[in-house]
Amino acid sequence: MAGYTGRSLAMAGGIIGIAAVAAYFGIAHIGEPDQGGGSIAGQVQIAPNLADQVKPTDVLFVIVRRPTGPPRPIAAKRIDAPKFPVQFEITSADVMVQGTELKGMVDVIARLDRDGQAGQAQPGDMEGRYPKNPTLPGGKDVNITIDKVY
Repeated sequence: MAGYTGRSLAMAGGIIGIAAVAAYFGIAHIGEPDQGGGSIAGQVQIAPNLADQVKPTDVLFVIVRRPTGPPRPIAAKRIDAPKFPVQFEITSADVMVQGTELKGMVDVIARLDRDGQAGQAQPGDMEGRYPKNPTLPGGKDVNITIDKVY
């Protein structure tokens, strides 16, 4: 009986490990019916010590990308002249490549951009990350504090 239990536990551990890897790479959802893709919602705030550096011409980008691989975003939301705190929701309508869905493990980042051009952070831009990155789409309380200056 002890050998049977040990084999069962080993097999269960292997299955759990495979499921974790599949979720991380976004392939765990392949067999699910299309439900319009996932969404990510929450709030972006600015650290109190940076609040006086916000300019009316700044643009807020909420960016979703894979935790591994190229830094190219999966999806992004642009918010002109943000008034903090800012509520956001990113859906499949915000994906960068048509046909892409918000599935699998993702990182969520908020960048306050000085020149309003998407791309790499430039000196003076400010950024914050969701502290529970990587996460799965579906979260409604993805709260980010912008606390870093480039």
